[in-house]
Amino acid sequence: MSLRRTLGAALLAATLSLTAGVAVPLAADPAAIVSQKGRHFTPKEIEVKRGDMVRFVNDDFYGHNVYSETEGAGFDIGLQAPGEERDVVLEKLGIVDVRCRIHPRMRLKITVTE
Repeated sequence: MSLRRTLGAALLAATLSLTAGVAVPLAADPAAIVSQKGRHFTPKEIEVKRGDMVRFVNDDFYGHNVYSETEGAGFDIGLQAPGEERDVVLEKLGIVDVRCRIHPRMRLKITVTE
């Protein structure tokens, strides 16, 4: 990766995240942090409260594209370069199935409670 792209990705990661498809400043204290590394989400399951923010951190050497097509809880953070962090706010109660468009075997189960 070029120095220009690396610096651009670092600047973007430091200033932006995703909340229901809208870029917002990164929250200081997300309710949960999910790592992407080795084509896996860690942890594989989390539980958060409605309105909580989940931070997705790409700890891998290659890009990921985290998304959910769960009805009422859909999101797509787009291509996430190595080292980037992006936040998603979850409002719908129930189970949210999260995957990676680049690595279809990557799966994460988020349970959203009151």
